Amino acid sequence: MGIFSGVMALPLAGIADPLQPFPGSTYVSAEFNDADSFQVRLKDGDQVEVIRLYFVDSPETSLSSESDRRRVLEQARYFGLEDPRDVIDFGKDAREFMEKQLKKPFTVYTAFARAQGRSQKPRIYAMVKTDEGADLATLLVENGLARAKGIGR
Repeated sequence: MGIFSGVMALPLAGIADPLQPFPGSTYVSAEFNDADSFQVRLKDGDQVEVIRLYFVDSPETSLSSESDRRRVLEQARYFGLEDPRDVIDFGKDAREFMEKQLKKPFTVYTAFARAQGRSQKPRIYAMVKTDEGADLATLLVENGLARAKGIGR
């Protein structure tokens, strides 16, 4: 018996549900949207979901709580912004970039895992591929509008 012979007997509780693709999804504008958490209409009907991108953290677009203030201070340090208030403007730039990427229908991949976090709005984790086949999270990081951080898949 090899060193890993007992591994196959372990329960598979840590294995995530498979991602379901929703091609033809569309962006839904909302006041609370930012570059890494926003509303989408899934193509398979009128179902609207708030999705939270796996793998990235983009700058905040508002300061509505003490938790937001702490997060903005952390993001200011990470992105090298001397004035934490500049994070909000930077977050709005990131949101604008995301909205441009999602002007045309795109594909959402999700297993409907809950991504509540600090938000009071129900959210689910997802990945998004643009109409050109690019990963939205990767585009945000490559363009300096998000950092690789958060929940992975």
